[in-house]
Amino acid sequence: MFKRFVPFFLLFVGLALLPAPGPAEDFSALVKRCEICHGQNGNSGLPMFPSIAGFSYEGFLYTMDEYRENRRIAIEFQQPNEPETVMINIAQQLSDADLKGLANYFSKRKYIPRSQAFDPELASRGAILHESHCERCHLQNGTEPADDKPILAGQWTPYLRLQFKNILSGKRLVSRRMSNRLKKLNQEDIEALLNFYASVN
Repeated sequence: MFKRFVPFFLLFVGLALLPAPGPAEDFSALVKRCEICHGQNGNSGLPMFPSIAGFSYEGFLYTMDEYRENRRIAIEFQQPNEPETVMINIAQQLSDADLKGLANYFSKRKYIPRSQAFDPELASRGAILHESHCERCHLQNGTEPADDKPILAGQWTPYLRLQFKNILSGKRLVSRRMSNRLKKLNQEDIEALLNFYASVN
C-alpha cells in the first residue's frame, strides 16, 4: 500500500510546486503594456518613446522611481480606442514587485540601435564633445548602461532632443554634475551630440 501511495504523494508535491498561472499571465500583460509604447522586447518603433531594452536593472528602477515621486515629467500619449497613457500614472500604479520583475525582464533584452539619418560632420564634432563631457558616465560612446545611466547611442533623436530641452529648462531634474556639464554646451553642441549618438551602432 505504501508503494502505491508514494507516486501519488510525489505527484501532489510536484503539482504544488508548479507556479500558479495567474501571476505569470499578469506579468505577461504588464510586459505587453510596456511594449505598446516601447516596442517589442523594449526596442521602440516610435521616435517619441525611448527604447528600454538593455537598461541596467538599477537604471530601470531609478527611472521608475523618478516617475513615481513625480520628479520627472512625462508626455501624454493615446492610441486609437485606448486609454491615455502617462508614465507617472503607470509607475505609481505598479507595485515594487512589478517594477523589479520588469527591470529584470527588460535589462536582459537585447538593445537594437535605431537606424537614423545623421550629419557626418556634426557627428564627428559630437564624438569629441562626448569624449570631453559625457564619456565619464555614459561609457563606450554611450553604448553601455552603467548604474542609472541609460544607453544613448542609437536612441531616438527626437526623444533625446526633448530630454536635453527639458533638462536645460529645469523641467527635468538631474544631478548637479550633469546639469552643470550640459549648461556649458550651446545649441550647436547639443545638435552635434545628437548626430553623434544617431551615428553610433
